[in-house]
Amino acid sequence: MTDLIQTYNKYPIEIVKGFGSYVWDKNGKKYLDFYGGHAVCILGHCHPKIVKAINDQSKKLVFYSNIVTTQPQEKLAKLLSHTFKPEMVKVFFSNSGSEANETALKIARKYTGKKQIISFKGAFHGRSISNLSITGFKKYQQFAPDLQEFTTFAEFGNMQSVKQAYTKDTAAIICEPIQSIGGIKMVSKKFYQDLAKFCKNKNILLIFDEIQTGLGRTGTFWFAEYLEISPDITTSAKGLASGLPIGATIVKEKIATTINPGEHGSTFGGGPIPCATAIATLKSIPNINNKSKYLIKKLQKHPIIKTIHGKGLLLGLELHKENSQFITQCLKNGLIIGASNNPKIYRIMPPLTITKEEIDNFIKKIPNEQ
Repeated sequence: MTDLIQTYNKYPIEIVKGFGSYVWDKNGKKYLDFYGGHAVCILGHCHPKIVKAINDQSKKLVFYSNIVTTQPQEKLAKLLSHTFKPEMVKVFFSNSGSEANETALKIARKYTGKKQIISFKGAFHGRSISNLSITGFKKYQQFAPDLQEFTTFAEFGNMQSVKQAYTKDTAAIICEPIQSIGGIKMVSKKFYQDLAKFCKNKNILLIFDEIQTGLGRTGTFWFAEYLEISPDITTSAKGLASGLPIGATIVKEKIATTINPGEHGSTFGGGPIPCATAIATLKSIPNINNKSKYLIKKLQKHPIIKTIHGKGLLLGLELHKENSQFITQCLKNGLIIGASNNPKIYRIMPPLTITKEEIDNFIKKIPNEQ
């Protein structure tokens, strides 16, 4: 019996230890982790550079609020800003992806003086009230505010649908460029580029939720780089500090200058330890393109896999038929993966540090029969 509120249908294991691409349960069983706690453990578990960063910073300064300057926060903001060059950006730190997206919505409404947001069916942007209003799944919308007043949902990949959703009160379009829980769904490169052009022509903001697609996971540091577009606001979280809570809202400078002191804030956002850890994370992110190609090539030969969705190391494995026991079967084989809202598609988000040997091990652990 647990004293926790049961908000998750938990896997039937208790994890007590992790290192690299593996975790161990309380009984000593070893699992290859190709889920990473929702794509959070981007460098695997207990990476030596991450452990060192946490340890070193904890001996200097554990916390002070944003009423003063701290060097880890300044250094991390500079590192993130550099990834957007030559575009000039400013950064706001919070504690999670939900907060990063809330901040993006708030800034978009302040900058444009408008309220309406266009989002997409099948998108997931967080569990706070405002983010549920832009999350495109009906089962979550029971908690959302007045959707008719604040949000219109377009069809992902359909520009005509976007144009029909636009009104004179539209402030921004928010896009999860690869819909993760929606089944690792991505659309044509042209759609994203047309979306960026539409926002520019209508003088509204384009917000890219790169909470899962960013930080090198899809082959470029930001997925927008691959698309050759420049969103007005980009949000990041998940793997940014390798498991410590942090979110980042990265805003083009001309937009950021409209935010005045006192109009937004966060007590814990950008604390010294998460920022120091994020610095170590960003400095350790490898290029994953060759690993991704090797993994996809291996997966294409597997008998139970029909189609592979996604890009880089954010992939969806579509099975030939539904199998409600698939995750349980994987756990039995010592493998952790994730589900999606599509009962045939299962998500994998392994650490960017995986080796070819671990990929081979992963392929062996996938059940051969459904």
